[in-house]
This record gives sequence, C-alpha cells and structure tokens, in this order.
Amino acid sequence: METSSPRHSVQTRDQVLVAHAANQIARTSLSQDDFAQALSREIYLIVPVTKIELAKVPDFDELARMNDVGEFVKATGRWLKRVQRWLSGEQEMPSWLEESWVNALEPEFRDHCINELAGRHGLIGARQMTSDQCANKSFGALIRALGDVIDTGSDVFDDQVMCEADLPHLPAFAKQCRQVEARAGELGRKAEALLTKHRPNLKIA
Repeated sequence: METSSPRHSVQTRDQVLVAHAANQIARTSLSQDDFAQALSREIYLIVPVTKIELAKVPDFDELARMNDVGEFVKATGRWLKRVQRWLSGEQEMPSWLEESWVNALEPEFRDHCINELAGRHGLIGARQMTSDQCANKSFGALIRALGDVIDTGSDVFDDQVMCEADLPHLPAFAKQCRQVEARAGELGRKAEALLTKHRPNLKIA
C-alpha cells in the first residue's frame, strides 16, 4: 500500500486515522489482518453492544473459543474486506469507530495519531487511561519524553539562555515539552481520579 506523510498531506479526520494505520502496516511486521483483528477487539471494549450488533462486527475471541475454523476464516475474510475499504478510502469511516481505531494502533503510531488529531483542534494529545497498565505505560512514556527534553534542552541552554542562536533546536524542544505536558497530564488525571474514588477511605494523619 502506498502511504503518504501524515504530517503534511492529511487533512480530514478519516485521512489522519487511515494514514497512521497504513504507516504502521508499511513499517512493521503487522499486516492488515493483524490490524483488523486488533480493531475488532478494541471495538468490543469500547463500543455499545447494540451498535456492534448493528454493524455486525465479529468477536474473534468468541470465535476462537468456539473452535470453528471455517466460521473463523469466513468472519476474518469479511471483516478484513471492510477494514480494507476504510483503509483505501472507498468507504467512509463511521464516527463511533475513531476511538477503537486509534487504540488498535501500536503505541508509537497511536501517540502520533492522537497528537495529530488533537493538533487539528489546537489541543494536546492526551489519552484517557482506563487501566493500571495504561498508567504504567504513560509513566514510561513520560520518562522517555523527559529524557528527550533534557537532551535537546542541554543544547538550548548550554549558554544558560534561550535566544535566537537556539532557533535550530527550538522546534524539537517545543514539541518535546508538549509531549511531557501531555504525558504528565494523563498521569495527573489518573491520580486525581483514584483520589476522588477512594477519598472517603483515606485517613488523614
């Protein structure tokens, strides 16, 4: 599949989503079929059952438990064709699919997609976390982002000031600072949510 740079040529929401999925498929060992199955799993985690039934999204986990190879193969083929139509732009992507589509991406491509979708509205791409594992991943991402800021910041502040001489470093530095802000925001919201949930049980010393 021919892919274009999502940063420069993508304008619409659908094009952003498709470009990052196509980029992942082109640059990793994951195939369209892998992405299609990951998308199905994410849909079952997020989308209401009534909508899933209307959209006839296959439940591959259930099909695997049934151990019906023939039905599994047929469902895989039908679902893959639908995903391919979305990837090719032949069929418009329904709005309810966006969150599942983003979550089906691998972490690196997911973060880039979130940031581009948010950037189209002048926002920071921060994900809503739904599990302790997500919080752990976000903490790791925060550490990596801080490392990037420190590396680039060392070049910016080697003379103790930020000035015109630092212009070559500033685009990367500004982007890295926004990444730190986004990752820290995710963790802060997770901590606040847990505090709110357990506040009645907290004992104040």
